[in-house]
Amino acid sequence: MSNWYKKCMPKIKDVEPFLKDLFKEISSSNHVRGLYVWGSYASHLSNPNFRLKDIDIIARTKFHSGDLVSVNDDIIHGNYDTSYLENVGFDPSSVKFSQDFVGIKKYNIDHWALSHDRKLLHWGPILINRQESDSMKKEAEKHASDITGLNKGRVSKASENEREGWYDSYRHYINRYFADMPSGWYQVEDMKIKDILDEAVKI
Repeated sequence: MSNWYKKCMPKIKDVEPFLKDLFKEISSSNHVRGLYVWGSYASHLSNPNFRLKDIDIIARTKFHSGDLVSVNDDIIHGNYDTSYLENVGFDPSSVKFSQDFVGIKKYNIDHWALSHDRKLLHWGPILINRQESDSMKKEAEKHASDITGLNKGRVSKASENEREGWYDSYRHYINRYFADMPSGWYQVEDMKIKDILDEAVKI
């Protein structure tokens, strides 16, 4: 198996052959209704050489949004047994799902979930308005270009080290907005589920 996941900003053609295998374990869960690739992967699928900053994966689940929003880093890393979780008001299945799904880190994945009550959630702090989110990403790209001297158009053809420098600057700019916010499921307010699924590619 190729080690594309170790590379910064892999091309779509490098990622594509492995998506189904990567998520067999998650999709086999009784609580997951489907897995989708969203974002830049889906919108640039016709360009196999397009480089991905992140791989946006949506798990369509049977969980209520409230059960997911209650799950955070402390809970998934706390090694609590089922009875304790139930006694303090958590749904153990949503905790287990979050542990398994969020535990997939080495593939540069951005974790999303669709709840049974049709809410979109993101693991980790995020701007709840898509327009603001898109604007911040453009600012981050400009910041990375200013720091590295690579404009967005040149990143694709840059060396691995140059791409890593650009991407590190890009992520640093975004992460500083959320430095004081805990990790966990955050609900996105302004997205229509039909639009999301229309844009996504099912795995």
